[in-house]
Amino acid sequence: MEQIVQMIANYGVTFVIVAIFLWDYIANKKKTAENQETIKNTLATVDKTNNTIASCLKEMQQQNLNTAKSLELLQQQMENTDKKIDILIERGN
Repeated sequence: MEQIVQMIANYGVTFVIVAIFLWDYIANKKKTAENQETIKNTLATVDKTNNTIASCLKEMQQQNLNTAKSLELLQQQMENTDKKIDILIERGN
C-alpha cells in the first residue's frame, strides 16, 4: 500500500499531465474530423454554386449574342431606311 501511495506521489503529476494531453489529443481529433466534414460540405456547396454561375454566364453570353444580332439587324434596317430616304430626296429635286 505504501508503494502505491509513493508511486502516486512520485508520478501523480506526470499521470495528470499525460491524461490531460491524451484528453486534448482526442478532443482535437474530434474537432478536426468535424472541421473536415464541414469543409467537405462547404466545398460541395461551392461546387454547386460554381456550376450555377457557369450556367448563368453561358445564358448571359447567349443573350449578349442575341442582343448583338438584334443590333446588327436594326443597324441594317436603319441603313436601308436612310438609303430609301436619300433616293426619295433625290427624286424630289
